[in-house]
Amino acid sequence: MTTTEKSENLVRVCGVEELTAGNVTRVNTQPPIAVYNIDGEFYATADWCSHDKSSLSDEGFIENGQIECGWHFAKFCIKTGAVTAPPASAPLAKYEVQVVDGAIYVVVES
Repeated sequence: MTTTEKSENLVRVCGVEELTAGNVTRVNTQPPIAVYNIDGEFYATADWCSHDKSSLSDEGFIENGQIECGWHFAKFCIKTGAVTAPPASAPLAKYEVQVVDGAIYVVVES
């Protein structure tokens, strides 16, 4: 998470107070991005499970810094995107998060 000045290619997610600790929200970009609040730190990964395109923000479960897919129970580290349990074998894409003036943004490539 970065709390510095705003850069280009930012997509506003929500206000900091709208994404409470232990929760996730989806950004409807292409592809969709999941943004998480883990103990007051914000992280972003691809929203689709790399195993079978299930939405992690809609059907996933957060526990111990991991997101578990609701379909086939693959698990990923929220901070790194790394696979922590099969059946997924490919990590999730990670996105930079910035907090600017009380709002959460993700940096997306154009």
